[in-house]
Amino acid sequence: YSSPTLHLASLTPEELYILLKNLRHVYAGGDPANYLVPDDALTGFLHHCSKTIGDAYFRTPRNTIKGFLDMLAVLEQNRTMNWQSLIEGVAIEEDKPSDMDDAIVEESDHDDGLANFRL
Repeated sequence: YSSPTLHLASLTPEELYILLKNLRHVYAGGDPANYLVPDDALTGFLHHCSKTIGDAYFRTPRNTIKGFLDMLAVLEQNRTMNWQSLIEGVAIEEDKPSDMDDAIVEESDHDDGLANFRL
């Protein structure tokens, strides 16, 4: 790698749906009987994200994933809540890419086996 960050390709909407489906499965401890939301909630949540922040919901999905897991946490604590009413209240912010340049490697006169870099 040439920098301390790893640049990954954007997810497609279908890949994000599968990711949310897998997160729901993990959150339920691998038991489908413990799912807090049905499959319709996944598509409803993605539709809400699309309306709220546009196409950025699958290009930079960190806030989308965080919002989904936060929603599952609220539903876990309040089992009587309806996921349909909760989705509209989930605030998703667009995830802005960092404006920092990649690290700049500096050459040093002495070779102590350590690399220097400046952010």
